[in-house]
Amino acid sequence: MATKGENDKIALSEKQIQDLKAAFTTGSLDQLTKHLQDAFSSLENISLNVAVVGESGEDRANFINMFRDLCEEDEGAALTRKTEAHKTAVAYPHPKYPKVILWDLPDVGNPGFSAKRYVEKMEVASYDFFLIIASHHFRSFHAKLAHYVKKAGKGYYFVRSKVEADLESVRQSNPSSFNEVVTLQKIREDCLQDLQAEKVRSPKIFLISSILLSKYDFYLLEETLEQNLDLPKSQSFLLATPNSSHRILEKKKDMMLEHLWLVAVVACGIRTEAIPDISVVCNVDLLVRTMRGYCISFGLEEESLRRTAEHVVQPIEQLKALVRCPLAHAVNKALVVELLIQAASRAPNLPKQLVPMASVGLSFAVVYSMLKTFVEDVATNAHRLLVKVFMSHKGTSEPETLVSKVLENQGHS
Repeated sequence: MATKGENDKIALSEKQIQDLKAAFTTGSLDQLTKHLQDAFSSLENISLNVAVVGESGEDRANFINMFRDLCEEDEGAALTRKTEAHKTAVAYPHPKYPKVILWDLPDVGNPGFSAKRYVEKMEVASYDFFLIIASHHFRSFHAKLAHYVKKAGKGYYFVRSKVEADLESVRQSNPSSFNEVVTLQKIREDCLQDLQAEKVRSPKIFLISSILLSKYDFYLLEETLEQNLDLPKSQSFLLATPNSSHRILEKKKDMMLEHLWLVAVVACGIRTEAIPDISVVCNVDLLVRTMRGYCISFGLEEESLRRTAEHVVQPIEQLKALVRCPLAHAVNKALVVELLIQAASRAPNLPKQLVPMASVGLSFAVVYSMLKTFVEDVATNAHRLLVKVFMSHKGTSEPETLVSKVLENQGHS
């Protein structure tokens, strides 16, 4: 966990500092705020459309539900049981981020299937990328589908699902010689050979569990999308991604910290109100909404905790006892004002280039410091909950060193 001094330090890029310095000096903070408000609003309104394709509706539904952290019994979940195949794409918006939509496309590989006609009918251009899912072998129609998706200028990724079932089958057949790493590598090589035989060059293959996203290659899929999508869409995908690994939690935290200066400037420039007892003016309502969003993204709200409690088969009260920061519903104006007063008492450190404008920048410095402390705090609590999940589910693809580091940082032995 960051120390007090680290939390109070305001880390800005040189361009950010120069923009603020110019605004503070010329009194054009209103103009800068309007520009940044547009940027801030755009971050909240990024749409992402993910096409999920495969021959089995069950495989697609499992992935869609896992990504959206839903069980089939939950409202809005995709049906995993066998039903009549649909002939058009079905939209499944993310419950927390409705502009992130997973689209369940019709079955592929049926008799008479034509990848070319399928791609034309499905209007490929309307999707940001394709996840091509198979639970056993990748076949020629998977490869042909990838070919036409690529020809249409869209990215695609091969997802091999139900990996845990294959591992268990091999384990039961060869209990004395079973090696999970070797078995996973064999599955990966078989997938690679299947696709290369169909002339797919350098296919990107990700092994996924149909039970728990923290296992195997999901984090690699997230990292690959981060590299291949444009920045706003990759951040949108990251925010919607379940908190299934310590890596993902750290990436969410880093992304939020990167945007803190923008939030702080906007909060200090529009519809501001004076905070009693301290020389700070800011938009408290905006801060309440933003901080609730942080909690929701980290799973620190009632509905997420309920689902986590079901996963670990424990009373929700036990999980709440692990959380030492406010849940989303508890973030209100009174709490934000209290946190701002605490931040002001710590005398936040402005970058040296802004010290001459300290009287103008005090509100910015206090808001920035408060937000940074809050993000660090909610991230730490999210890690603590995830450790509980790790302890409940044996086995994970995350290296033990990473889990141990997080445990150490949180004071666990």
